[in-house]
Amino acid sequence: MEQKKQRTLILLTVCCAVLLIVAILFVGFFLQQTAQTEDETAWVLRSYGNGVALYKGRELSAVYGDIVLDNLPAEDVALLKKGLSFSTKEEAERALEDYDG
Repeated sequence: MEQKKQRTLILLTVCCAVLLIVAILFVGFFLQQTAQTEDETAWVLRSYGNGVALYKGRELSAVYGDIVLDNLPAEDVALLKKGLSFSTKEEAERALEDYDG
């Protein structure tokens, strides 16, 4: 009888663990989809060759060839390679003034 209780307890524990893993995966997938949707509507400054470009979501909006990555500090280059997001085009253009010298 004791072994039956132990088996039932183990089975219940395994089922709970599986349900928890599925819930975590579902929440992670949902959050990833939400983040991708937000990124598609954001204005992003990103490196473009040896210059900088402005993207609206995934669409190229403008290229700023007068800003040369080779002339910027390494920290700024790393940020631009990753991409800097802004909620409006005006905010992104104001940030460009910091790189324009």
